[in-house]
Amino acid sequence: MKSENPEIKPMNEEDITKVFDIERKSFPYPFGEILIGNIFFGAPELCFVMESQNEIIGFVLGGYTTVQGQTHILSIALLEEYRNKGWGRDLLIHFIKRTEILGYKSIKLEVQVDNDKAIQLYDTLGFDIISRIRKYYQDDSDAFLMVRS
Repeated sequence: MKSENPEIKPMNEEDITKVFDIERKSFPYPFGEILIGNIFFGAPELCFVMESQNEIIGFVLGGYTTVQGQTHILSIALLEEYRNKGWGRDLLIHFIKRTEILGYKSIKLEVQVDNDKAIQLYDTLGFDIISRIRKYYQDDSDAFLMVRS
């Protein structure tokens, strides 16, 4: 049972630094603050933060692809102490619903091939592994391309 009720809100420009902080704490090769800003300004309607007790605890950054009718989850993360509570799932469901409201039919994302928890979550939400991308990450590890149609 969730002990708190975090709120998902549209991201705003003032959130970029905090999103970068969470990104930096979550990934070995994080997006830089300028890139996060560029993602936000490119598709602010697809970027969301999750707040608990007026603190940003997670986010999802989305964008568009060159494939008609498709969006792209570029990054999603929660601070470590807020993981495994179902809140990452809540963020994904929010993103999926927002994408549908905007009229998009497909979402793609990349996930590290050994990130079993994330892959399982994406699978339960209708994402399918389409291909393996060799040496996708900076450490030369592979990613799965997953798509939800």
